[in-house]
Amino acid sequence: MVQDNQILIIEDDQALRKMISAVLSQQGYKALQAKNLATAMEILDSESGIKCVVQDLGLPPKPHSIEAGLGSMRQILSMRPWLKVIVLTGHDKQDAATQAIKEGAFDFLQKPVSMDLLLAAISRALLFFDTEKNLTTQGCFAVSLNSSLDDSGLKGSKEGFELNLIKRVLEEENYRILNVAKRLGVRRENLYYLFRKHGIDSEWVHRMHAQRKN
Repeated sequence: MVQDNQILIIEDDQALRKMISAVLSQQGYKALQAKNLATAMEILDSESGIKCVVQDLGLPPKPHSIEAGLGSMRQILSMRPWLKVIVLTGHDKQDAATQAIKEGAFDFLQKPVSMDLLLAAISRALLFFDTEKNLTTQGCFAVSLNSSLDDSGLKGSKEGFELNLIKRVLEEENYRILNVAKRLGVRRENLYYLFRKHGIDSEWVHRMHAQRKN
């Protein structure tokens, strides 16, 4: 159902942020608003139902460049790599689009943004999100190909996919250890090994599970 879809808007221009929120609300979406990365991260910590992020690339403290916006997107996707991020920018279209896609953006729109185009992009993003989630229940996981190969080559890409897979299953299973281990096809003790390998704090996992139960 449309009203089950939560969309996070990150935009420092209050008027534009409220306008986008109003348009989304009129369409039946639940729109959450953040004026900066700090507020966005607080919302992501407390809201588990967010599927799509609509984010300006020109964010404080450097609103006249795309640096802060790319950094924001990088942190968000590090936290929840399966989210669909749609970026908005008033900067050089080609450069901004290239950098945003390299960092993992799902879609790109130039300001002043058409609300019809934005709604169409959000509809596509939600379709991809829901399709990928349905596939994960069948044991199929999308592989992100936007990361660059470094000195570790394919090994680094494999470990990046493994980490993203663990994060996604943790989120989908509300951090229930036994369910996560079952979904991943590993024993409980092996799951804790994977946590240590990828720097995931097991105590944090238990706290998140307790939080979701309340």
